Amino acid sequence: MSTDPRAAAEALKAAIDRHLDACAARAGEGDPKVQEAYDALRDAAEAYDDALFDAYEEVTPFEFAESPETGPGDTAAVPAPRRVGLYVRRDYAVRDLDELLAGARAAATQTWPEEAGPAPAEEIASPGRAVYELLNAHGVDGLDELAEDAGLDPVGGTLWVLAEDVADDTLFDGPFDDVDPERLLYRLDEVFEG
Repeated sequence: MSTDPRAAAEALKAAIDRHLDACAARAGEGDPKVQEAYDALRDAAEAYDDALFDAYEEVTPFEFAESPETGPGDTAAVPAPRRVGLYVRRDYAVRDLDELLAGARAAATQTWPEEAGPAPAEEIASPGRAVYELLNAHGVDGLDELAEDAGLDPVGGTLWVLAEDVADDTLFDGPFDDVDPERLLYRLDEVFEG
């Protein structure tokens, strides 16, 4: 059954207002009210997109990442875990290898200021070592902030929250060996336009 696009637009506007109010009144990083408002906003935007296409064969610029089958507060599907793991992946396209290597050499100098001058070119000559140096100096969030200046274009990322066994000892030996989708509590995807 098709929804009237005008009614879907009104529902979307209301969802935007609720999301803004929840963000303005949030109680810390993981406020569940903000997440609920986010989910409702995404659903309303998707419903508007569908209604607009059904009525006029037009689309919106919105992109909708797939949500997990279970989510926050879905206690019937997943028992409350005593430990959770955050599995993060962020992908970058290497736009300019020379910029990446130069940025990494500068980062190495910041990390080890007692060393005179920038790191020798032969020490930082591969993308893997370059990203390591950038992460070592700036951390994961810092890499996001300076990626474009370091010759990297963000492609996107995903973060999975999984229920873990309290006695799990794979954190350092095999951290990604057992990423079981059945233990997925929540998933957040980001897609960046190229």
